[in-house]
Amino acid sequence: MDPIRRIVLSLTFLGLFVACSAAPTEPGVWERVNPGGGGAFHAVAAGPGGLVLVGSDLSGAYLSRDDGLSWQPIGSAQGLATTHVSGVGFDPLDPRILYLGTEDGLYRSADGGATFAPVLAGGYVTDVRFAPSDPDVGYLTHHPAYDVAGGTVYRSDDRGRSWRPLPAVGLPAGLHLLELAVDPRDPERVFVLAGEGRFACGNAALFESTDGGASWAQVGADLGQVADFALDPDDPDALYLTTYGDVWDPGYACVTDDPSGGYLYRGAADAAGWNFARVSDTLGPRNLLVLPGGGRVRVFDLDTKEFFATTDGGASWARLSGPDDWDPGWSGRGFAHGTGPGGDAKTLFQDPDDPDRIYWVDWQFVWGSRDGGATFLPLHTEPAGSGWRSRGVDNTVPFELAFDADGRRVYFALADLGCFASDGYGASFRPCNDPAYTGSWQGHGGNSLALAADPARAGVVWVSQAQELETRHTLLVSRDYGMSWTPADNGLPGSILSGLSVDPESPRDLRTLFVTAGGDVYRSRDDGASWTRVLACGGCRYTAVRGVRVFAGGEAGLWLSTRGGDAGSWERVGPPEFAGDGGGAFPDSGWSGIAAVRFDPSVPNRVYAAVFGPGRGLYRSDDGGVSWARLLPDDFLWDVAVDSRDAEVLYVASSSAFYSGGYDPASRGVLRSSDGGRTWQAFNEGLAWPFARRLAFDRTGRELWVASPGLGYARRELR
Repeated sequence: MDPIRRIVLSLTFLGLFVACSAAPTEPGVWERVNPGGGGAFHAVAAGPGGLVLVGSDLSGAYLSRDDGLSWQPIGSAQGLATTHVSGVGFDPLDPRILYLGTEDGLYRSADGGATFAPVLAGGYVTDVRFAPSDPDVGYLTHHPAYDVAGGTVYRSDDRGRSWRPLPAVGLPAGLHLLELAVDPRDPERVFVLAGEGRFACGNAALFESTDGGASWAQVGADLGQVADFALDPDDPDALYLTTYGDVWDPGYACVTDDPSGGYLYRGAADAAGWNFARVSDTLGPRNLLVLPGGGRVRVFDLDTKEFFATTDGGASWARLSGPDDWDPGWSGRGFAHGTGPGGDAKTLFQDPDDPDRIYWVDWQFVWGSRDGGATFLPLHTEPAGSGWRSRGVDNTVPFELAFDADGRRVYFALADLGCFASDGYGASFRPCNDPAYTGSWQGHGGNSLALAADPARAGVVWVSQAQELETRHTLLVSRDYGMSWTPADNGLPGSILSGLSVDPESPRDLRTLFVTAGGDVYRSRDDGASWTRVLACGGCRYTAVRGVRVFAGGEAGLWLSTRGGDAGSWERVGPPEFAGDGGGAFPDSGWSGIAAVRFDPSVPNRVYAAVFGPGRGLYRSDDGGVSWARLLPDDFLWDVAVDSRDAEVLYVASSSAFYSGGYDPASRGVLRSSDGGRTWQAFNEGLAWPFARRLAFDRTGRELWVASPGLGYARRELR
């Protein structure tokens, strides 16, 4: 880059950064507390001035202003109306202009990411690129829907403010378009790569237009299935592409094995077209991504995750590094570094201003290199104390949280990440998964849906563990703060476990617990050592217990026992809308029914029920659960929490997103009432999305924690 241009961009960015960051974090806003990562991440790109954007499938986008060292989420608070971001892009000169390609069109920011507005409504946008020599000219790849391989290239001539579809002359129908590149010298010369993505696929092929997208011609058609391509920033007349060879991974749906594929080619153009020469023979057949620049060409092996480089045109190659050389973060070697769901070619991005800066996203994590691929560091997490803490890029499905009786430790239960524990009240986290019960995750992840900590005994916690949500779940108990586990599932059927609750009035060393398994209710009277089915509910997912009064509910409505949950003592209570729809997958946002039952901590016989689904909401009973009145209509209510210091202060959790993404403007996040539920106010300051599924007070009662789908966990000090 020209030195003067670099200085101007740096000064522009510095002013923007100061404007966005000068004010300290206000007290009384939500502060996210997570281990970092989660997935899946569909796109990554770097822009001028140290800006990096990452697109996620559940929580919108994440923006870094310091080369990936820290991140802030971008959601509905910034103007997005969809949680799935499949493409990201920058203006090549102005760091204030950013782009997000989503499952609902393209969004543009002109203020450095503070706000976004739609500039192309509808459709699935997988990439957006602008011409370095004329930033007024830009291109994007558009599809009618996220799962349709009917790609079209659009063009803008007014710096991304408006867009028009280009004629598909020479561009075959049925392509899933993944990635674009514009010649740095000629805004009319553009390339587009087609292939396989997460939801749709087509032929893996490369196309070129020399007339601004009016017509297209296939490039390298005789070489095989194109995996990746790149223009050499040192010599834009040189085009590199790679082809697929042995694609053993069963995840490929439309890329097939090619015995003659798996190589890197260098192309040079003449009047007759492109001529390609193979330059990776000494590496042998490999499925490669390519990053030219800085006087060398680097390739990344999609299978072994190794980097290689050549400085002599492919005559010799040197191994730069591989997973055994890299920091795996809180995950483990062999598990930390994977492939990206949005298309292989979108996995890696080389900073256009510095070829030694490389960004990499995969199914769970975000990585970065500052030395040309010799080392990679996690950009989603960083060491903290004896564990790890998020750098601000998360994208998780949080199910439950629980506080240890010691008042310092916190436990999380999540999809894919499984069990996490914090020994310092959220300052850092450690995985607490048991390798014996997480299947192929081998302890480096898993699925935990049920979680409870003993209200009086420090270090005693129960959690469910499974390889996948739909596979066998095992209930485990730990008596050393989640450091080691033993099975506590004798008598449970091994199906999905949820809604675990502990009776605080049961004997301290022989707790009574309730849990739902496969929709039925089970009870243990011996600290979880053995279980007996006490209600063949067929649609109960959550439980609550205090003494002899026990509730269980789900899509089958609400059930009450006043005899400690004894079999035969249950009766259905509440209005008809307490029952919901069990036809959708559990857990997911398509499911409806009783989502939580909470006892008022200070008012006897007062109970609250959160009911998820259309026409439902928050209900209260003042007679122990016999009769109910609705306090708050809400289609997406998941939970309620009552302030132990003031029974008139209530909080509720509302989220249209849960196990999968999806934003509905009726989703309200956290609401607060100071008058017993008569009036409500939004309580979302600091949350990029109004998503809240679980609420819990810490042991002091002065801080509220939330499980926010996509964003993970957050806490907020209460005044």
